[in-house]
Amino acid sequence: MPEIHVREMIESDAYFVSTCSHIHESAEIDACAAARRARFVELKKQGSLFKVALCGDKRIGFAYGIPIEHAPWGALGAHLMTIPCLAVLEEGSAKGAGGALIAAIERDAQAAGYSGVSVTAYRDMPGAEWFMPASFFEHMRYAPVDARGREVLFWKPFDDHAEPPHFLQPHYVFAAQEGVVIVDLFWNAFCQTSAIEAQRVREVCAEFGPSVLLREYPAEDREIFLRHQIPRAIYVEGNEISWGYEAPREGIRTAIQQQLSKRG
Repeated sequence: MPEIHVREMIESDAYFVSTCSHIHESAEIDACAAARRARFVELKKQGSLFKVALCGDKRIGFAYGIPIEHAPWGALGAHLMTIPCLAVLEEGSAKGAGGALIAAIERDAQAAGYSGVSVTAYRDMPGAEWFMPASFFEHMRYAPVDARGREVLFWKPFDDHAEPPHFLQPHYVFAAQEGVVIVDLFWNAFCQTSAIEAQRVREVCAEFGPSVLLREYPAEDREIFLRHQIPRAIYVEGNEISWGYEAPREGIRTAIQQQLSKRG
């Protein structure tokens, strides 16, 4: 049986990683992936890591490491590498691909002088138990820093001088505008789900013409991110709408129509 090995992402891996392994599934995913690959270039310049796990020649998983000062997702801190996403195909789970990916990020982060690694993981996620499970990071000897609902903030410090990360503290205050329905869109280009969702919101808002005003808050703008500390959310007239997965166009449309109907 071929052994698992991990490498830094090369050009031939980029489509697999940028589609989050959803290769050739839809034109929407492919378009989003192309934009994400451009974002990867900027993140690599900032010191980010893109690891791919292979079994023989087959790609079976990937993980990202992003300097926490540049991460549009997760937690806040300093001199830490954060892991916003680890994804392993089912066939790779039993072969230890997840552990190998995390170990590779830890090794490179320590070699680059970071004080530790942080990660936001989750407990009791019905239907999404595979996404960043807290039990896996406990197994990898990550220590909990804080917990909030299903979210658990973990870290693994490399030295005694490391300072632990802390959760984002979301800050949103709705500002109405007379004569229009306001849609406030918080999104980040790094996360495929968020990026696809953002494009759907734009398209649906455009259907309503001047009766709807879309205000965007991109998390890649560090000033905006630190001010609001919201990497992903949709508010229609101050009311949050969400589905967990990418917001469906009909759901977005219905939420806007409901607010318009209240105006008569």
